[in-house]
Amino acid sequence: MAKADLVFTHGPVFTVDPARTRATSLAVIGDRIAAVGHDEVRELVGPGTEVVDLTGKLLLPGFQDSHVHPVFAGVEMAECDLTETVTVDDYLARIRAYADAHPDREWITGGGWSMESFEGGLPTRQLLDSVVPDRPVFLANRDHHGAWANTRALELAGITAATPDPADGRIER
Repeated sequence: MAKADLVFTHGPVFTVDPARTRATSLAVIGDRIAAVGHDEVRELVGPGTEVVDLTGKLLLPGFQDSHVHPVFAGVEMAECDLTETVTVDDYLARIRAYADAHPDREWITGGGWSMESFEGGLPTRQLLDSVVPDRPVFLANRDHHGAWANTRALELAGITAATPDPADGRIER
């Protein structure tokens, strides 16, 4: 049998197999799991095999989603780009500078802010109001699954404290 490219050993392996719920080693050849078991998996270790000692830590199967939003990223670069910024003060300075440099823009749009820059993970409309009180501002966060809006944008959207949360979403208040 071919030797494994990768072997995980010395830890519980969650198999998701009711017929074989316990294992301590797992071998991978190419992009496929080749063996799940115990000591017999070591027979697949060859000179080119990478062996990962789990040191008792649990190995779980998973589907990983690493995705990007290239269109949104391009839009951010052409608008109010906050991607190279990490502090609240720097965000506000960039937003103010962008608004000042684009007095003809009806809306200030863009994005790239990071939730971890804000206490509790959430910026407030009042912060945006402090730098752009007269025009609507709508800025997507870095993962494009949330946005930061000022009071004027919320008014134009008809969002109030009484507005119900959308299906599968939440309006932070």
